[in-house]
Amino acid sequence: MTATAQPTRQLAALFLITFINLVGFGVVLPVFPFFGSMVQASPGETTLAMAAYSLGQFIGAPLWGKLSDKYGRRPILIASLVGAILSYLILAYSRDIVTLGASRLFGGLMAGNIAAAFAYVGDITSPEQRPKAMGMIGAAFGLGFIFGPAIGGLLAGNHPDLSDFATVGFASAGITAVAAVAAFFLLPESLTAERRAEAHTSRSDMKLGEVLSAKPVIWALMALTLLVIGSAAMMETTLAFFAHDSFGWGPSDVGLSFGAVGLISALLQGGAAGPLARRFGSGPLAVAGVCFHAAGLGLLAIAGSSAVMIAGLAVMAIGLGLFNPAFQTLTSDQTNDGDRGLVMGLTQGASSLGRVIGPAVSGTIYAGIGHRAPFGIGAVIMVAAIGVALIVATAGRGRAAKQG
Repeated sequence: MTATAQPTRQLAALFLITFINLVGFGVVLPVFPFFGSMVQASPGETTLAMAAYSLGQFIGAPLWGKLSDKYGRRPILIASLVGAILSYLILAYSRDIVTLGASRLFGGLMAGNIAAAFAYVGDITSPEQRPKAMGMIGAAFGLGFIFGPAIGGLLAGNHPDLSDFATVGFASAGITAVAAVAAFFLLPESLTAERRAEAHTSRSDMKLGEVLSAKPVIWALMALTLLVIGSAAMMETTLAFFAHDSFGWGPSDVGLSFGAVGLISALLQGGAAGPLARRFGSGPLAVAGVCFHAAGLGLLAIAGSSAVMIAGLAVMAIGLGLFNPAFQTLTSDQTNDGDRGLVMGLTQGASSLGRVIGPAVSGTIYAGIGHRAPFGIGAVIMVAAIGVALIVATAGRGRAAKQG
């Protein structure tokens, strides 16, 4: 892999595009559970509709990633953003839970932008530059989750109706359209035709089975993100119900709380991820992130007041802020030009599977076992994730030693 000598301009453009895209995505988050209530859907049905997006992403992400290896990152980024715009327009006109779920499924199938964005970073950075660059793009995600949910909550208000939900859908489509235009005009291709041809000639463009066989640590990376993101999704899809039922919160309150989580995560990823990775290594940083994530879920499980709930969200945000850039760096370190998009797509697909399973069971757990159960079960799942993170960290140290 040949890194671009001066990737600053490309990273800045990718940061802007990723940020705008995630704002559009985040606008919908705090309003979605309340829309389910408007159409008389149960918590279980609502969380299943939310999970439809991730089901689509689980199916589509590896395919989009492989296509980006073959055709380049830029066209995949643009195509997936256009698909997202269409899904938000369908969502704006949804008036029942089935149509809403279908719109999210289509949006997930079109969501190739995340894997392509992280593969882009891998294309243009050296191993030394990569933790800071991954943290920078991770910060764009965090900032998107600050402004997106806050905008969605403010647009809907604390007493939304169907017209407010349509406004939220149109806002997401408009914001994502800005990201697509920015990608078209500002983002050059990172995986040039020459580099794609070189990867094909050297047979580094391995197929799915060959990649998984040659690089077994990818299985551990996929399991790790499945567990971490699955537990986070259980929290995200039931927090609005829990906050409303326990403390009387509305969409604006939930949206602002998601925004606060995004702020903490963005500050860590944008400012601290690079220095911490250089000091301790990406493997130990990923382990620490999982531990904080587990502690935050534990606090939510015992929260008896809004203050304790907010504290739990803050600790979770610290965990995800440490984990995400470290995980993406560990993943990218296992790749080359010929399989980077595919590997990023595989781990993104595993992450999406977590976002399918988590919401699919969280509503039933919330209604059937108890309002705190999704958080407590998530904390227990994180104990297993800590063990997997240790395996991944050990594999990362072994690879670094071999390269050294």
